[in-house]
Amino acid sequence: MRLFETKICPSDAEKISELLKGGNLGFGQNVILFEQGFAKLSNKEYNISTNSASAAAFMLFAYFKQIYGSCDVYTTSLGFTSPAWAAKHFGHRLIFVDVRNDLQFCSEDYKRVRERHQTNSRKAIVMPVLYGGVSMIPDFELFGDEIVVTDSAHCATPTIKSDYVFFSFHPYKPICTSDGGMVSTNDEAASKYFLNYRNFGRQQGAMNYDITQSGFKFYMNNLNATIGLTQIERYEENLNNRKLNFAKLTKRYNLLQHDEMSSYYFATAITSDAEDIISKTGIARNYPMLHKTSYYDVGDCLPNLERLHSSILNLPLSHEFEI
Repeated sequence: MRLFETKICPSDAEKISELLKGGNLGFGQNVILFEQGFAKLSNKEYNISTNSASAAAFMLFAYFKQIYGSCDVYTTSLGFTSPAWAAKHFGHRLIFVDVRNDLQFCSEDYKRVRERHQTNSRKAIVMPVLYGGVSMIPDFELFGDEIVVTDSAHCATPTIKSDYVFFSFHPYKPICTSDGGMVSTNDEAASKYFLNYRNFGRQQGAMNYDITQSGFKFYMNNLNATIGLTQIERYEENLNNRKLNFAKLTKRYNLLQHDEMSSYYFATAITSDAEDIISKTGIARNYPMLHKTSYYDVGDCLPNLERLHSSILNLPLSHEFEI
């Protein structure tokens, strides 16, 4: 496989160079500007940037533990480990749900699973993964009493209805930084908790600061925020390039479709040739089935995902390539 990396344009490089010359690389004004600019993509009022999506998920499940105690967290096994790990770390009960044929969260299976696991003492949290960059999940239906936390690490413009959304930014994501994340919500109380949590739990006073809650060094630095600002400006252009690459691949593969607001993170084909192509090219599987890994193995059976998993082929859209 031959890759053609996306290059930073000269005007973007100049902005980053000026920041490096100024030396303001820690928390700075561009962090706030990046959060304000990202609001038009997230469509949420409060956007709190972090140093990774893992940090954003960690803060979310810390908050839920403080507000609701131990919750039941329903999510798919086809996803990155850190959100699931964060739920387990804070003592929430992690319950895996099967996927649809398009690899998205299956509402029908969720309803069946929840009827088996439901207890009146636990709040239900549903965490769908917008796999591949889609912005929504068709026929996403719940009971109505859940908190919905969307793993939007693959999509910058989610349209799925949710209470909280978290995002990921790294060199191949739709919004590119060297690393970073975001949690977005319309919940003002939660946003204040996240703002303090990402800064060691500190609350600034007139002369000094107080430690008012738990927290850690989870804030985004000014350098990554500056890179992120340039990428928000170029998002539409980069998205169009991803769509062009997707169109080229449709001539060779029967691809799962993306919706109108998708960020086209990667193109997915369900093909019997997947194992052979992966072994020859080194393309990542994205992801192992969490419920089958040593750490998460709880004996769950997810028949549709287990049937499809060896046939999943994810092709990058962040750059042109040849196979």
